[in-house]
Amino acid sequence: SSYGGVGLMQTPTARFSDDGEFAFGISSDKPFNRMYSKMQFFPWMEAVLRYTEGEFEAYNPGSEQTWKDKGLDLKFRLLKEDKYTPELALGLRDIGGTGAYASEFLVASKLVNNFDITLGLGWGGLGGIDHLNNIIGWIDEDRKERGGYSERGGRISLERLFSGENTSIFGGIEYFSNIPDLSFKFEYDTSDYSRVEGKRVKFNQDSELFKVDSRVNYGINYRLNLGQRDKVDLSLGYLRGNTFYANF
Repeated sequence: SSYGGVGLMQTPTARFSDDGEFAFGISSDKPFNRMYSKMQFFPWMEAVLRYTEGEFEAYNPGSEQTWKDKGLDLKFRLLKEDKYTPELALGLRDIGGTGAYASEFLVASKLVNNFDITLGLGWGGLGGIDHLNNIIGWIDEDRKERGGYSERGGRISLERLFSGENTSIFGGIEYFSNIPDLSFKFEYDTSDYSRVEGKRVKFNQDSELFKVDSRVNYGINYRLNLGQRDKVDLSLGYLRGNTFYANF
């Protein structure tokens, strides 16, 4: 995905890399540019370190350098896919620091012939559409309001996890074509693009700076096998109904 973890484009899936696999890459979907590294530490755990550039604001007032943000993501396998049950995973995106892209999700993926079908529940950054009232808020009233941000970063915010007003339902399909290593992606993106959490800048979805014309994203991915172990994924897509996307 554009965030560096195994996924579609803006949304995650319940899939994992091979145990011990290391990856690094770059992605771009204006006004965001990202560099990331990913490690499959265990068969059941994925970790991503990410550095994001936002072209919409200076790093400090008067600075010529653009805004930057570091992030850490973790994803855990809860259930392995078999003939009748899907793969199930729990994920924490941008769990520390400013929490600019902080999201939590529970996601399931099931392979049906050549179609890998994904359906998930998202909080925070993935909870941008009011599908459901926060289901965790039914248990803990304090989780109905999202907080726990640190403008300077540097700490893990447990109180932020699974909080907020909304729980959104996201999903998508990856179709593995008959052409080897070529797949097509389609997703329903519930990301909260109206704001960057914890920042002074607030994105207005109707402003000239940032618009969401569609919640449906499309993409294509080609895997280039360089050898027995080394491979490169090349991805192109169209996001938000107005933005081209590339990932390497």
